[in-house]
Amino acid sequence: MNWRKKVDPIIRNHLEIQIREAAKNKKAISSSPDPKIAQLWCAIADLSKQNFDLSLRVKYMERALREALKQKPLVVPKPTTKKKSKKKKSK
Repeated sequence: MNWRKKVDPIIRNHLEIQIREAAKNKKAISSSPDPKIAQLWCAIADLSKQNFDLSLRVKYMERALREALKQKPLVVPKPTTKKKSKKKKSK
């Protein structure tokens, strides 16, 4: 059985996408003295690029939202924790 079919279904699609993306660099990977390591580095570079692109998109959206709201940098409120109230003892 193919090992990729045993991967958690939640991430399987992501794995397949990364494998297809790595195949785009097959020529460079196969010319490396250690193709397995080269493939890992190509995958890391691809993920890094995806992260960078998403970061740019988030910054753009934040800037657009600030402009739309005419406010300074958005402050995301921290989640509040409920404090337990002390019950008064009845006499």
